[in-house]
Amino acid sequence: MMETEGPTDAQLLPLLVERIFGLSSDLKGVVGDILAELELTNPLADALWQLEPAGPPPSMRQLAAGLRCDPSTVTFLADRLIERGLIDVRVDPADRRRKTVTLTSKGAETRQRLLAALTTRSPLTRLSLDEQRQLYDLLGRAAAAT
Repeated sequence: MMETEGPTDAQLLPLLVERIFGLSSDLKGVVGDILAELELTNPLADALWQLEPAGPPPSMRQLAAGLRCDPSTVTFLADRLIERGLIDVRVDPADRRRKTVTLTSKGAETRQRLLAALTTRSPLTRLSLDEQRQLYDLLGRAAAAT
């Protein structure tokens, strides 16, 4: 049996980027299916993702910064999430100029369902636990450089 050689040093980085794009495409497909099931758009899911149930409620401005968008866009997203019963927006009693965003129980449940579906359907489940740890560490190092 003939052993195939891996890519050359010059080929490695472009091939790695190509594989990352392929994985990203696979993940987008999984995410699209899950969002359709939950009747969410990508921007609405991103907003839910930013709302950590155990963390302090962010202000609308903080949510906009986390989403890297204009505060008026967050107002639009918040209105859609309020209509669906997924979040509450309240005036901060400590600073009445500030509005905070919290998940409702339905919103926390939807966020958990999103996380569970992404976790169980991810192509990363094909990796062993040790491989997942290695990838986690490597991606952390790569992301820290940006």
